[in-house]
Amino acid sequence: MKGKIIRWVDDRGFGFIKSQSLHGDVFAHVSKFQPGYRRPIVGDEVEFQLDYRAHKLSASHVQLIGVEPLKSHPLNTLLSILFLGAIVAGLYFFVIEPELHPAYRDMGFSCQGKTYCSQMTSCDEAKFYLATCPNVKIDGDRDGIPCERQFCGW
Repeated sequence: MKGKIIRWVDDRGFGFIKSQSLHGDVFAHVSKFQPGYRRPIVGDEVEFQLDYRAHKLSASHVQLIGVEPLKSHPLNTLLSILFLGAIVAGLYFFVIEPELHPAYRDMGFSCQGKTYCSQMTSCDEAKFYLATCPNVKIDGDRDGIPCERQFCGW
């Protein structure tokens, strides 16, 4: 449905739309407008859907007609770059096989999702997992020696 904003109270974030198809004005809240555009002003033409759930007739999915989207704010660009950087770092550390410590390079072990000492077969495997695999729970006292009671201690 199409209409025109006839009243707008910007500091309160609402106004009213007049449509030729309806009798009476339609309430419109700023939260129902398509994001990425400037705030509405009196005289803007809009396209919208009616929302009958409220006690009064109101607009939803409101789009400004003939108004260009805002240019991306530099802060949004920075946040996007930081987000992409976090994804790349996550891929590097958790998906791409990390460069092995020289002591474990020729042992034939690989990260296969083991997390507990009961899943390990030797002290060497436990040391490999502690040094190279994420989310292991094999060094309870955090002294750098894994699976002390099962393989690598006493």
